[in-house]
Amino acid sequence: MIQFDRILIIGNSGSGKTWLGRTLSESKKISLFHMDNIRWGQSGYEIRRSATDIERDLEAIKSKDQWILEGVFGKMAQSCLSFADLLIWLDLPWEECKKNLLVRGPQFENILTSSEKEKALKALMEWASTHDSRNDANSWGFFNDLYTNFKNIKMCLRTREEIGTFLNKTYEQQTP
Repeated sequence: MIQFDRILIIGNSGSGKTWLGRTLSESKKISLFHMDNIRWGQSGYEIRRSATDIERDLEAIKSKDQWILEGVFGKMAQSCLSFADLLIWLDLPWEECKKNLLVRGPQFENILTSSEKEKALKALMEWASTHDSRNDANSWGFFNDLYTNFKNIKMCLRTREEIGTFLNKTYEQQTP
């Protein structure tokens, strides 16, 4: 059985990174870290944490023997890539991500008023809808480069069925 101790999950907003990370974290008893929390902290999307604080948190994660890190921030993923022994790219179609975002809503709901939630969701939907066409570090092209150049084990999952099959195989490997 192959054991993955340092798992990096990337993908567009709404692709299911957090759900997959939680599922793997619970089944493998490995700590889960969210790039959103590292970038924004507890303040929500209004105030980005300093580059020094972000890098300090990433260094602490990389120094651990086991971790799962999930998120949409390509530069953070790139910083941890050489420490990961498994890269999972959730490359789902925009329409699937859009459905999930509409059901999930924006993150940091506990600190947003209803009008702020509506505004945050609208901004997130607009941003995430351009994932394939943007040319920044959080775009499809950047993720494709990370995936292509990753030297360890990697998987690109493009449908909910592929994600389910991956999880079923993971659980089968854990059963004695």
